[in-house]
Amino acid sequence: MQKISISLLILIGSLLSASADISSPVIGVLTQEVYLDGLISRHFENKTSYIAASYVKYLEGAGARVLPIWIGRNRSYYEDVMHKINGVLLPGGATWFNETNGYGDAGEHLIQLAVELNDQGTYMPVWGTCLGMELLVFKLAKGKEHRIDCAGKGIALPVEFKEDYNTSRLFTSISDDVVAAMVKENVTYHWHQFCYTEKDFEEDLLNETWRVISLNHDWNGIEFISTIEHVKYPFYGVQFHPEKPLYEFTKTSIPHTAASIVAGQYFSDFLVSEARKSNQSFTNATEQALRLIYNYKPEYTSILGSTYTQQYLFTKKEMGLEEIPDIPDEGGDGDGDGNGGLYPYPIIVDGGGGSSTILPLFSGFLLTLVIISIN
Repeated sequence: MQKISISLLILIGSLLSASADISSPVIGVLTQEVYLDGLISRHFENKTSYIAASYVKYLEGAGARVLPIWIGRNRSYYEDVMHKINGVLLPGGATWFNETNGYGDAGEHLIQLAVELNDQGTYMPVWGTCLGMELLVFKLAKGKEHRIDCAGKGIALPVEFKEDYNTSRLFTSISDDVVAAMVKENVTYHWHQFCYTEKDFEEDLLNETWRVISLNHDWNGIEFISTIEHVKYPFYGVQFHPEKPLYEFTKTSIPHTAASIVAGQYFSDFLVSEARKSNQSFTNATEQALRLIYNYKPEYTSILGSTYTQQYLFTKKEMGLEEIPDIPDEGGDGDGDGNGGLYPYPIIVDGGGGSSTILPLFSGFLLTLVIISIN
C-alpha cells in the first residue's frame, strides 16, 4: 500500500508540473520583405526583412516574449519553430501574398502547421492584424481572393459590435467599461486598402468557418468586417491596428487617448492569455534565449520618414539564408535550426517563469520528495 501511495504522489506531482500555466509565453512574429527601392534599403545596407517594433512592445506589454519568424525558409524550419513557441502573430504591413518565399508563403506554412497542431490537441493560437487577418482568411479559403478595395487609410473608428459579440471567445470576458469606451470613442486605428464584407463571407460560405464579431465603415461609407474569430480553431483577426495607439507616434491621426490605450491593451492581453494555454517549450532556456528578439536592436526609423517609429531590421545572414543551398523540403532542413550542435552552451534553467519545462518539472519533483518525506 505504501508503494502504491508513493507512486500515486509521484504521478500527481508530475501532472501538477506538466499542467503549470506558462506565465510568459513565447510568441512568434512573422517578418516581411524590405523592398530594394524602399526607404529602408536606401538607409540600411543589406537589410532584407523587418518587424515593426510596436508589435514586439505590444506583446511584451502583456507579458509575452517575442521570437522573430523568418520569411524565405523551408518547411522544416517552420515545423521546428511551431513546435516550440506558444502562439503566432501575423502583422500588418505592405506586401503581396504572391511574393515568392515571402510573407504569404511563410504565413501559409505557419497557418497550416497551426491547424495541424490544434487538430493533434496542441493549443496554438494565431492572431492576424490588418494584412495578417487578410492572410488568415485568404489561406484558409485555399487561396481564393475575397477582398475588395477599401478607403480605410488613416481613420480612427469606434467598434461596431454585432449583437452577440459577448458570446464570442474574444469578448466573453470584456468589461462593460471597456465595451462602452470601444463603442463611444474612436479607439481603433485603420490603415488598409483592402477589406472583407459580410456579403462576400455569406456568398462563399466563409461565415461557416469564421464568426464576424464587429463591423466598421470606411471613408466612403462602405461596411467592412473589422473583427473575426475562427469557429473551430483559436485563430483571431482584426482589420485595425491595436498596437498603434500604444506604440506608434508617426501620424496625428493615430489616437492616443486613454480609451484607445485601454482598448489596445485588451487585445494584447487576450492574445497573450491564449498563448499561455500552450504547453510547448524549447529544449532548454539557452536555445530559447539565442532565438528571442533581444538578440537584435530596433532602429529609429520614423526620423527617416517611416510610418513606424522603430523597426527591427534583419539581413539574410541573420535569417540563416546567406549560404544555404537550394535543397527541397523533403531533403531535410540543413540550416542548423534543430537540436544538432547549434547551441553548444550549458543548459540554463529558466528562472523567469517562462516556457522552459525544466524548472517546473524540477519543482514538481522536489514537491513530490517533500510530500514523501513528510509521510
